[in-house]
Amino acid sequence: MRQVDDGVDDDRLRTALANMRYAACTKEDVAFLQTRVAGLRSTDPRLDSALFRNVAIITALNSQKDVINRLGARRFAQDMNRELVSFYSIDKLSARAVDKSRWKRCEQSKASRISDRLQQRLWDAPPSSNSEHLPGKLELCLGMPMLLRSNDATELCMTKGQEASVVGWDETIGPAGQRVLETLFVHLDNLPSERTIEIPGLPPNVVPLVRTSSVITVLLEDDTLLSVVREQVTTLLNFSITDYTAQGKSRPKNPVDLTNCRDHKAYYVALSRATTAAGTIILQDFTPEKITCGMPGYLRQELRELELLDEITRLQYAGTLPRSVTGLYRRQLLRSYIRWKGNTADPVHFHPSMQSTDSERDVKQLDRSFDDYAEWGTNVSKARKHSRKDYEVEESARKKRKNDYTVGPDRLSEMIRSPEVRPVGFVWDGVDYSCGYDATLTILTNIWRENPHRWSQTFSAMGPLMQHFALMVQKAADGLITLEVARNTLRHKMHLLQPADFPYGQLGTTIDRIITILVPVNKTHAVGRHSCRVCGYLNHEELALLNPYVFAIPSNRQLRNYPTGIPMDIWLNDHLVSSVAHCPACAGQSVRTRMTVQYTIDTLPELFIVSIDKDGLKFSQTLSFDVGGVMSVLRLRGVVYGGGTHFTARYVSQSGVVWFNDGIATARDCVEEGKLDALPPDFLHYARGKKALNLIYAKV
Repeated sequence: MRQVDDGVDDDRLRTALANMRYAACTKEDVAFLQTRVAGLRSTDPRLDSALFRNVAIITALNSQKDVINRLGARRFAQDMNRELVSFYSIDKLSARAVDKSRWKRCEQSKASRISDRLQQRLWDAPPSSNSEHLPGKLELCLGMPMLLRSNDATELCMTKGQEASVVGWDETIGPAGQRVLETLFVHLDNLPSERTIEIPGLPPNVVPLVRTSSVITVLLEDDTLLSVVREQVTTLLNFSITDYTAQGKSRPKNPVDLTNCRDHKAYYVALSRATTAAGTIILQDFTPEKITCGMPGYLRQELRELELLDEITRLQYAGTLPRSVTGLYRRQLLRSYIRWKGNTADPVHFHPSMQSTDSERDVKQLDRSFDDYAEWGTNVSKARKHSRKDYEVEESARKKRKNDYTVGPDRLSEMIRSPEVRPVGFVWDGVDYSCGYDATLTILTNIWRENPHRWSQTFSAMGPLMQHFALMVQKAADGLITLEVARNTLRHKMHLLQPADFPYGQLGTTIDRIITILVPVNKTHAVGRHSCRVCGYLNHEELALLNPYVFAIPSNRQLRNYPTGIPMDIWLNDHLVSSVAHCPACAGQSVRTRMTVQYTIDTLPELFIVSIDKDGLKFSQTLSFDVGGVMSVLRLRGVVYGGGTHFTARYVSQSGVVWFNDGIATARDCVEEGKLDALPPDFLHYARGKKALNLIYAKV
């Protein structure tokens, strides 16, 4: 609110506006507002008073604004005994498609040129009939109130919505013989007292507005749309503005028409522009029900939460906020605050309509028995058919059930640090679906917990995202945050980097995207050279090999040679030595020889991830490589599974014990399934109806 006076009526206006903000006006408020409705009685405000002459009327509809502006221009010219001069735009057809965002049901006009008749229709159309509100015809005279429509020079106060008045113009003749503005000179009105705009050759606070070109979509009277390139000065008459344009303005004289305002919010915007009650005038009667009906629930909740966040900020600034009140997101922060304050969470300055009811306090008391991250489980919907690449994170899992246990940060710290207890997982987020992140990070987190010092250094060397994750897991191990907070902060950073690939809500991502952004997949660990086994040819150009993330696609030849499945280590060796290049030395022979690759491994990646894109592979527990004459080993540490748009994981401990985790069904708990050596050979290929998608190996 912008009131500056302290009279009795001003106090009543302030009270009415305070209640109007929440659609909770009282009978006294309505009675006061009705005293500001224009009328013919001596006690009524009069619109024809000199106080309100040439002051813009706030309306709700652009069409209503255009009519008032047209009539206002004629009345102003008559009052000033001046002649109106009409300036027209220069219009050309545009090849750009029409903008249907405002007029979705209208069709594009079939006009192939602008005829004289069509041009006249374009000029006569009101500004609100086109997408940029550029007038086809401006009727001007000296002193005419104007409104700037573009941010031409913010440092000179030439901004959208700035009020001005005409002091002169330069004109020319257009292609149709019409009068066209070259430059419109206006005096900027109502500038801050300390600002004076000085342009050489012009009086103080006078600025030039030049004709510019814009592509607009025009709605014709036959409800067809036409894309036009329009040249015109970007300004409008200022005898009326909409409530949207009025936002941010302070108006000592504030005439408003509330007839078409849709709800209490529009009423509030229009009436709260006034700086005094005496300067407020309502053109005609209004609908009291719109400001006395109460807010819808969603808006009440939003305003309550914003007020509580303001209170939390105030307490934090004052240094009286306890450390237990914390949270990365709004929901977490508010819940921790309500747990601390209990039934006294509502600040004393809360508007009565915003105060918690008894039933709401009961709900909040019930919520205190649940943990922030004890999310709701679901009954997973029946799987749809997808290709391997189309497995999206969580579109299933619609129906929810409550987990029957919670684990706080202190207990979680013990679980992470103690090698005797079972591995830990992540509680699935039922609001911003998270199972793809849960499955991948469950494996990485439990690898980290077996040797925090080594893997913190290793993760940090992989890049800023993995470095951040290592720090967050360390905080979880220290009991400062939960694992879900660690996941959420990492996910937020991924979203900021690639919002389309890592969205929030119930939209999905893929495991491949998660791994690709976390692991430095472009780094190679081996070099090779093409050679020919027939003629002995050796190409000395080095090839970069052994990417930390590979896609396992067995060839038909390999599948024929290994009908029961090709072992992973054999496939990987074939993958490294195979080539599609043919020997240039054997090019003259009747049969072209395909070369192979002689490779040397420089270093072994700390993490090696295999994406299973085709059946026919046997999962090897270990992968052995000759690195500088020393055999180095990668050991299988986890498998990510997918199917039915949901992801789960298995983790393999250092001792070879297999653990299963599903963020929905098991939450933080991991279910022991036995020693890997004692399980069937194909046990890891499927997990509870879901297919293995990615194998994660770690350097021993």
